[in-house]
Amino acid sequence: MILFAIMGVLFLGSSVILITNSYRPNTARSWAIAMTAALLAWIASFVLRLYLPSQVDLLTWYPGTLFEDQLALVLDYINWPYMVAVLSMCVAALLTDTTRADPGITTSSWSLSILLTGLNLFAILAANPLTMAIAWMVTDLVELVTLVRMSTTHEFMSGSANLFSIRILSTFLLLTATSIAWQTNPFSSFDVMQPTASVLFLIAAGLRLGVFPLNLPYLDSPALRRGTGTLFRLMPAASALVLIAHLPSDLLVFNQNLVNLVQVITLIAAFYSSVMWLTRPDPYEARPYWMVAFSSFAIQSVLNGQPESSRVWGLALLLSGSLLFLFNPPIRRIRYLPLLGLLGFFGLPYTFAASGWVGLLSDTLNFTSVVMIITHAFMVLGYSRFIVEADSSVTGLEKYARITFPLGLVTLIQTILILGLIGWPGVLTLGNLYGSLGSLALVIIGGLVSWRFGFHLRADVQPPSFPLYRLLTTILGFFRNVLSLSWISALARRFYSSLSGLSVFFSQILEGDGGILWSVVFLLVLSIIFLSAGGF
Repeated sequence: MILFAIMGVLFLGSSVILITNSYRPNTARSWAIAMTAALLAWIASFVLRLYLPSQVDLLTWYPGTLFEDQLALVLDYINWPYMVAVLSMCVAALLTDTTRADPGITTSSWSLSILLTGLNLFAILAANPLTMAIAWMVTDLVELVTLVRMSTTHEFMSGSANLFSIRILSTFLLLTATSIAWQTNPFSSFDVMQPTASVLFLIAAGLRLGVFPLNLPYLDSPALRRGTGTLFRLMPAASALVLIAHLPSDLLVFNQNLVNLVQVITLIAAFYSSVMWLTRPDPYEARPYWMVAFSSFAIQSVLNGQPESSRVWGLALLLSGSLLFLFNPPIRRIRYLPLLGLLGFFGLPYTFAASGWVGLLSDTLNFTSVVMIITHAFMVLGYSRFIVEADSSVTGLEKYARITFPLGLVTLIQTILILGLIGWPGVLTLGNLYGSLGSLALVIIGGLVSWRFGFHLRADVQPPSFPLYRLLTTILGFFRNVLSLSWISALARRFYSSLSGLSVFFSQILEGDGGILWSVVFLLVLSIIFLSAGGF
């Protein structure tokens, strides 16, 4: 009942805001309704920690042989932390919205925030792939309609269509993997899922996360920069991360060659994204790379046979990421608050992310482990740089905003601390010392070098003035084109253009003065071919 109450209060709050604003708009009332609904759901989510694990059936098919699965929701140690994280993001977004005057922040955006939170909770808590596929389709459709309404340029509309196409493809792969797995051994939940089609499940999640092929949806709209935009970009990743964490640990026993290929692509995508994250001028432009890098960490954990360790990197993507992206305006005197977000992914012993090193690194130090440690250090350095360089022209806030804005950031920080204590059994662990200490050493060295030589990306510094700028830009551009598979679409467009040109050529011949003569010639040639094939 608590689970239904959580989603019910979110959907009810969204409906009430839309109905009341239809006849008497009121900004304060709408924010209060959204805040109350989100806060009640957030508090109730911690109560559900007492009932793990549990399952709630939604629909039973009739006749029973129609599908092997029934629609159901499940609450366990894998998806409960994601549920708390998503609700914390919603509460924090509403609290920090009080300081902004962006054109995209309206009463309808607050209604949309709690609506999207409820829909993503449905996907996060799905008990089986069929329920998750339905939740993905509903969520993607609502998001598409919203983006189309926001669209102001052709580029924005094209980006929305591309994003929706990738989401549809991921849902199709999820259903395909489910049907293949059912043929071998029908299963009724993620807990008993067989590894037969696990690689397809992994690719479906990777598509939704943007890891392979590498896709970085950069939708340039003021409404998507902060607040609701952060929820738009980060929340859909939560259900894909839950799917990754539910994959069986013996994934490597099937499709070894394909697994190795996915592992190499993931490794390259993680390193490339960390370099781009470290060098971007602002957090908004760097946000897609943040998502791809930590999603790659989660996928790498699965490929190393530790799917449950992916929770750490997935939660870091959501909580530490939203803490940084919601820090707007970046008020200098409270920038120590987002710095505490490092606790969510630094990975020092007996901190929240310490258990994540077990999945990210192998037992022995090898090339892959070294690349992962360097990638992690780049992510920490980039995160620290964005906060240290944070500056704002804001000189004062309204009295209420002086409370609500920091409180929104504190909400995310305390969620990181709480999940670090009671997120799941064994969450506090020593971790991998050479991973955590190696990353820490690289971060310290990078910080000292930056402080000594003054390496920072100021607005008045032109990027081409950096050493080896052209070479590095060419290399990074090559990796992006290869990983995004854009060359495949370019070849397809060229092939289509060639066919179009050929068809135009034949149309001009047939429609010209000698069209009838050429038609007779083509008919005679086809007749000769058929007669020859028939043996006459």
